Order: sequence, then structure tokens, then C-alpha cells
Amino acid sequence: MVAEVAVSVLLVKLQNLLDDERVMLPGLRSRVLTAVNELKQILSLLEAANANQGNAIVSHLEARLLHTIYSTDYVTENFLLLRVERRPKGVNKIIQMPLMAFSTQRQLRFSYQMKKFIKSIRAICSNFSEIHSFRGHQYDQAPEVLVGREDVEKELLALLFDNNEQSLRVISLVSEKPLGKTALARTIYNRLDIRRHFHYHAWLHVPKEFAYKDLLLIIIKQIPMPPELKDVEIMSEGSVFDLLFQILMEVRFIIVLDDVCTLDDWHELFYPLADSQNGSRIILTTCHSYVAALADPWSRSLKLKPLNDNESWGLFLKKVRGSKVSSDNTVSNNLKAEVLRICCGLPPAITLLAGMLSTIDLSEWSRVIDLVHSENQSTLLDIVALSHHKLPSVLQPCFLYFTLFPKGYEIPTRRLLQLWLAEGFIQMSSQVCDAPEDVAKIYLKELVCRNMIEIARWKPDGTPKTCRMPCFLYDAFLPKAEATGFLHIHHVHCKPDCKSSSKFRIQRLIDQYSVVKSTSESHIQHLRSYVSFEAQKGDTSNQNIGIFLKTIVNSRGFTMLKVLDLEGIYKPSLDEKIGLLQNLRYIGLRWTALGSCPKSIGDLPCLETLDLKYTNIITLPSSIWKAKNLRHLYMNEVSIEKPSKECSTNLQSLTGLHIGSKDPQIYGLDRCTNLRKLGLTYHSGSDMKTANCISQLTNLQTLRLRSRDRFGQPLDLKLSPMKDHQSLSNLHLFGVIKDGIRVRDLPWNLQILTLSVTKLKEDPMPELGRLPKLKTLRLFSCSYAGSKMKSPRGHFPELRVFKLWKLEKLEKWTVEEDSMPQLLELEIRSCKELKTLDGLQLLHALKELILTNMPEDFASELKKQIDVNKILTNKWQSSNQAKLVLMDAGVGDKMQSGVKS
Repeated sequence: MVAEVAVSVLLVKLQNLLDDERVMLPGLRSRVLTAVNELKQILSLLEAANANQGNAIVSHLEARLLHTIYSTDYVTENFLLLRVERRPKGVNKIIQMPLMAFSTQRQLRFSYQMKKFIKSIRAICSNFSEIHSFRGHQYDQAPEVLVGREDVEKELLALLFDNNEQSLRVISLVSEKPLGKTALARTIYNRLDIRRHFHYHAWLHVPKEFAYKDLLLIIIKQIPMPPELKDVEIMSEGSVFDLLFQILMEVRFIIVLDDVCTLDDWHELFYPLADSQNGSRIILTTCHSYVAALADPWSRSLKLKPLNDNESWGLFLKKVRGSKVSSDNTVSNNLKAEVLRICCGLPPAITLLAGMLSTIDLSEWSRVIDLVHSENQSTLLDIVALSHHKLPSVLQPCFLYFTLFPKGYEIPTRRLLQLWLAEGFIQMSSQVCDAPEDVAKIYLKELVCRNMIEIARWKPDGTPKTCRMPCFLYDAFLPKAEATGFLHIHHVHCKPDCKSSSKFRIQRLIDQYSVVKSTSESHIQHLRSYVSFEAQKGDTSNQNIGIFLKTIVNSRGFTMLKVLDLEGIYKPSLDEKIGLLQNLRYIGLRWTALGSCPKSIGDLPCLETLDLKYTNIITLPSSIWKAKNLRHLYMNEVSIEKPSKECSTNLQSLTGLHIGSKDPQIYGLDRCTNLRKLGLTYHSGSDMKTANCISQLTNLQTLRLRSRDRFGQPLDLKLSPMKDHQSLSNLHLFGVIKDGIRVRDLPWNLQILTLSVTKLKEDPMPELGRLPKLKTLRLFSCSYAGSKMKSPRGHFPELRVFKLWKLEKLEKWTVEEDSMPQLLELEIRSCKELKTLDGLQLLHALKELILTNMPEDFASELKKQIDVNKILTNKWQSSNQAKLVLMDAGVGDKMQSGVKS
């Protein structure tokens, strides 16, 4: 079943090889082209054989095929590796060969290996049957819906808001089959009235194997805390336990514990959840009735049942994305009956089948539905298998890649798409003009269209921020991914000498809640990717990572590593010789607290993504400019030791670069015309030069400019005309704009605008309201220094989100009729002098008004103008309160003695 994934990965590599000018021998090119055609044929045969047969013969053939594919993939990677030569003994400098044609001997050897591969693949192909063709389809985004659970939802809300029961209560959602427990809990959890009623909220998916402290930290990190609590990771497990207990004792909270499997798991997680007799609640989802019954004998368990026919059909119609199906009359009664029969009222089955059918014409539905084995009791498994087989071959490795992440994990799309690129999953051709990043977004969109992947959170501009694989699909595909050698997960209880149970050598090694300690040959010889999800700090994780990487770097021939993703690992030890890993494409060091970066990082010729965001790195070696394939460089206020005019023209993202008073052209930024995302911090002395440079970067989509001195105080910011920046949709400005802001200087297609310490003297609303596509406006601290603000009639036609933070002199805001007609969310934070808000009732589309640290009399006045159910009020803990909590937890002395993350 998963053989298509391995075939697709190798196919992309060989297709890219055909475009490589270093391949000069005609005979080699001819054999590579033949191999590509054979792989395309085997993909078609695999899809049909699996969909129509699914028997032991197919499984045997796939096993043979996998061995052949993996062997050839390894040979291809070795052929593509850039040669690294060393000087004689005693000289440490590394000589990197330029991108010249491969040697004739090397090409002849690879050509012979291609000949053997073609012979093997043809022998396997002859055993497969012919199949029908397949075609893909795009979709229109549809909002998440919850159908058929209205009664259960109403009952659950009543238990959550029961004012007669002030003790901590556990409400369990129970069903042995996948009936949408998690979806129901998530819908409730995200409601505005829930967020308004409960002070603190946390969601925890409970893995079958876990480190206890990690799960406590996951809960704590979801609680809004002052800066004093940023280093809780250095605390002991007992201190974290005590801290969480004391925090929850002071507030009314709601916590969702998703997928609790055993009573032992429940007991461990329940101990620190304090009962302060204030109406706190826990929602527990489980497949086991006995867990629900014993978790809280004094509370009710809600048992979910399959949907009835009307509910099932209603959900199906809403999940057939982009289809012409909109009513019962569109589909014949027989076809409708078949859909209802094979789905058995299971929401996952309905959703998945609807996603698969939405990619084909209505006339072909019957043929696809017939492929679901009606005699099988596990029709959900049949639909899962068929949905995977119907995926285009290029999407199969992308889909399977989701199993690298922990179950229920919200994956940042930024991280996911760039990992796909580094792995070589994105298929490009000479006919496609889009950037690889754009093609990757299309792949993700297709998976979402098929209801195989969920979007968890959205960015203000309407693009996906995080996504995840549904739990029932994760359970189905993780064992297959491990059994077929696609990945190996090193679990928390693995021993140091733990080896993969798969017959295949480890290509992708994943650490979940544990850091691998083994440096055995089986772990590193064929390793392509290493990804870690270790959450703890202050332990030995950094040492183990250092040993592991040192072994890889120093082991002769172990240079195939493409992905090194250590996001969240505390100060991992990076070997200074990391530049020897010549195949490395992705280095993820976000949230690692690292203070420096090895100088040899610029010796990585294939490096595409370097993520240093949210680290303690303040300078980067100038060698980074030597990485000519670098496309994404993420930093936070980082200076480059020595500017270079050799900046990679392939750069798509460059954020967090601190240039001070230097001319940005020294860095070659004026020649980086492919830049889409740019973040610069500079002094006012270079504002004109910076403005001139930015005027030449017309492909920018996101721009963040900060003008400040070395102490962080804002300086003058020169805003140059940006009318020619047609692609620029997101603009963030930090610095004093003396001349005011004029719509003629802003991009006409601007969708998101953020102003901070701009100290505007004139009311900016009449100007900004003329931007026709503006969807999100954020006026942050000291962005406006006036006392009155007015939103004129007819302005802000597309505005959806408006945030006012810390406008210290603002006293009155007036909203005129027909202004902001589509505003959904309004947040006012720490505007202490704001006494009057006229016209609030004219914002008819408003769904949510968030008041944070605002006077109570102001909030009371607003409650007279609009529905009180739309208002959410927040008050943060003071710093003194937070310090007391820390002292009680036993970490106050550590903080005062200078312990840092």
C-alpha cells in the first residue's frame, strides 16, 4: 500500500536529475529517462492493483518492489552527493568541489546501476494487472462544520455551565468507534462563551507513551503567563507539578484530555488539576467505558452514537467540497442509499468518502463506491485504504509524512512545506513556472480538499497556519509507515540499543518525548532525516543530541542527511564540522535557546532552510552567504559579522536581519528580487537607503520594518511609496513616522497592516479606511498619539479584525454608519483613558469583542450597546502575583541566582 510513496520519491529525484547539466553522457540520460517512464508505469499499476485486489500477492510484490526502490534511492543519493575532499593531515580546511560535471567514471558506474534497476523493475511490473486511470481535482475551501451532534452539544454545554455544581467535574465523551469525540470536544473548546466563562484553557492529546513532565509542560504553556514564568522548563518534575497545581487553584479552568486509554494515565494527569470549588471542568475523550465511569463517578458520561440517515446525509453534503451536489435531488436514491449504507453513520467515514468523491465527476461516483468492500464489517478501513490509493502519486509521500509528527500535533504549515521541499517530495517541471513553495501549497490544499488533512488554525489573511492529520488516519497509517521503512519512531521507552523492527534500514528517525542515545550503524548509515519533539529543558537531551550528531559527522560516508529538525530541543550541541554534511537541506533550530551557530554552516551547498527564530543568537558568521541554494533564513534581530555582496538571489524569506546603519545594498539585498518575505531592523541613519532598496523588491508579500536604537527605543522610520508592490499584502512598521501615513504610499492590495510606536499625530482612520482590501488592522502600543479617532462612513469595506493596544491618550472612538460592515473581531487592550465608544451597535457583523485590562465601567457601558454574549473580558495576573507563585513552587531562588533557559 505504501510502496507508491517510495516510488514517488525516487521518481521526483530521477526527473530532477534529467534537468541537471552535470549529467553529460547521452547513455546515462537515456537510461534515467527509461527509468522515469518505468516508475510512472509502476505507479499506475500499483494504484489499480491495490484498489481492486488488495490480496497477499500484491503485498508480496510490493515488498519486492520496496527493496528495489530503496536500494536504487540510496545509489541515486550517493551519485548526487557533492564531493568533499580534505587537505593533507594537519590542515583542517575543507575543499568543496564546484558544481561541475560528474566524472565520466562516476556517470558510467551510475548508468550501469540504472540498467540493473530497469531490469528489476520490469520484472516486477510484469506481475501486476492493468488498471483504470486517475485524475486529480482542486477544491474550494469550506468552513468546519459539526452536524448531527446538536443534542449532545447542548447537554455538554449544560454540564459545563452548571452553576449548581461548583466542584471540579469530569465530563467524558465515550465511544468505541470513531464517532467524532475529538471534533465535538474541539468545537465546544473553541466557543466564545466557553472562553469567556473559563479563565484558563488547555488541550492535551494523551499519547500511549509519554514523559510525565512533558505533558505537564504542554498544559502550562497554554496558560497565559507573565514573563517571569518563561523558564519553567528548567524546573524539576515535582516543581512543575506544584506550580501547575497552585496556578489552577486560583482560577476557573477547562482542560480537554483527548484519547485517554487507561485509568493509570488518567490518575497521573488528574493529580495536579486542583479543585478550587469554583466550577472548573475537564472534558475527557476515551474509547473505554470503564475509564469514563471511574474517572468521575459523580458526573455523567456522554455516549456518542452513530448518526442517523438524515444527519449522515447532511454531513456528507457539507463535506463534498466544490461539488455540484447541493440537495437530495442531485443524487439518485440508489446512490444516496449506498453512501449511507457503507458509511454506517460514522462521521470519519462520511467525511473521507465525501472528500474522495469531490475530486471526481458525479457520473463516476458509482464506480468508486463499488470499490468499497461491502461485505467487510470495517468499512471505515476500506474507505481509508481507497482514499489513499486514489491519491495522486506525488501526494502520497506528502500525506504519509504527517505520521512523523505526534498524534494530534498541530503542524505549522511553514515547517511542513519546507520539510517537504527538503525531502524532495515536490515535483517540478519545465512547464511549471510556480516556485516550489507555491506547488507545495497546492499539494496541501489538495489533501485538505480530500478531507485527509484538517486545518487547525488560520492566519489573518485566510491562509492555513497549522494543520494536522485526523487521529483515525494517524492510527491507520503510522504502522504502515514504520513497517515499510518510511520512518522509524524512537519512543520514550526505547532502550539505547533499540533497533527498528522493520526489514528496512532507517531513513527517517523520529524522537517523540525522548532523545535517541544510540549511535549504532542501523540508526545512522542510511539516515536522511532526523526530527525531534523533545519538550524538556535542563536535562541531558543536548548532550545526547551532540553525541549523535558528532557520530554522524565523523563517520565516513554518513553524509546523506537532508533534514536536521531540532525545534524545541534545549541548546543542542552542534558540531563545528556540520559543514561536512554536504547533503543537508533543512536545519530547524527554532526555540532551541542556542547562543551561536557553527561557522561551517556556510559550507553546506544544498542548504535551503535555516530557521534560527526564537533563539539567543545575535550574530551569524558571514559564511552563511556562501550557501547559494539558501531560500529561507529566519532570525530574530541577528547581525551578520561581515556583510557580503554575494547574497543568494534564491532567497525567498529573510527575516530578523539587523543591519544597523549599514546600507542594505552591502548585503546584496537590492539584487534579491525573488524575496517574498523580508524583516529588517535598522537605524534611522540608513532609512533612505533602506527605502530605496525596498522599492526594487517588487515581489515582496510580507514586509516588517523596525527602526530603533541599540537600546530598543524607536527611531524615525522613512516610508517610501509602495504603489508598485502589487504582491505586498502584509506590512508591519515599528518606528516613528513623522510625516503621517498616507494611503497613496501604501500597497493597494494590502490585507494586513500593523503599526507600532509610529506615534502618529493625526487620526489614521480616514486614510487607512480607504484601503479596499484591508482585512486586519492592528494599532499597537503608541501607534497613535491623539485623543480622538473616527471611522468614517463607508470606510474599511473588507476589514474583519481590528486590534487597539495600549493607545495611552485615546479617549474617544466614533464609528459611523456603514463603516467596517464586515468586522468580526474587535480587541481593545490597555487603552486606560478610553471612555467613549460611539456607534458600536452599528457593527452588525461583530461576533467577538475582547476587552483586556480595561476599566470595568467601560466594559459595563459597552454591554448596554451590544449582546453581552459577544463580549469577552480578560485580566492578567500582576507580576507580583506571578513571583509569589514561582516562590511557592521553589524556583524563586533559581531565578534570583541567574538561572536562564
